[in-house]
Amino acid sequence: MSTEHILYLDESKSVDNIFVIAGFAIPLKNEGSLSHKFDELKKRTWPNLINNEARPVFHAVEHLKRRPEAFLEMIKLAKEEDGKVFACVIKLDELYELYGDNTPSKDINNYQFIDSEFNIALQKVIESYTHYLYRLNAFGKTMYEGRNNEEQLWFNSPDFLLKANYQTIVANNKGLGYINDAAVKYCNTGFTVKQKKEDVAGLQIADTIAYVIAKCMSPNVSTNKEIEEMFDVIYSMAYNGGFNPKEKDLKNYYGIRILPEFLRTVKIEREIRDKKKYIIAEISELERRLKKLKQDESE
Repeated sequence: MSTEHILYLDESKSVDNIFVIAGFAIPLKNEGSLSHKFDELKKRTWPNLINNEARPVFHAVEHLKRRPEAFLEMIKLAKEEDGKVFACVIKLDELYELYGDNTPSKDINNYQFIDSEFNIALQKVIESYTHYLYRLNAFGKTMYEGRNNEEQLWFNSPDFLLKANYQTIVANNKGLGYINDAAVKYCNTGFTVKQKKEDVAGLQIADTIAYVIAKCMSPNVSTNKEIEEMFDVIYSMAYNGGFNPKEKDLKNYYGIRILPEFLRTVKIEREIRDKKKYIIAEISELERRLKKLKQDESE
């Protein structure tokens, strides 16, 4: 019997141009349980608020540093509800270097060679999500956290353009290299946008997942043990294509995809990051020793 799922998505961008669309999918029947547990988490996080008073919306940029334990618990709630993580990480500097706008003539009116990073990342996420749904003989919808401001006209707004891209993916198989039209149409049932103020539990967790992945995939962004622990839980939830991870670890392809794709895996990115952190620590230690030697000589 087919089951319905829901995929919650949000985006994040690091200071060194790492762009991420990420989130998680759960069976739709688990949505109520997730919301209830999430409300209880909010009450524990902000216990001094009156019961009927609206509690703040979790936002990683604003609250994570002050309440890392709550954000870790939040991610674990998604895991408890059979959550599967789907993400696309785009290294924008490399993307522009490889596929830069080298149009031969300026006569082409407003021609942009590279597609929007939002469109590219959404296409890759929907491709993996479709694979997940098809293998389960299931179908599912997608929910994205809104980016519009009140002054924007809907037709030209980021939310409209993203929804239009989703519809193009489903209608024309745009950007999906390996999945046929029939499977895409059968599995994907719709795309909705909800604003942050609507306080959707799944979107707040997706916001955290995207934020943590962006930080941990960025070699120039510092992290701490709490962020690293969150990433470990997120990675454990990444979709593995339906394969046994002990036999085939394909999370780098299905769950967390990194673009440009040549020689890109989460493992390699983490090794590069760890090596850079080690070198920086060694340089700091040498600088400390040099400073001490100079002080000793001056005494």
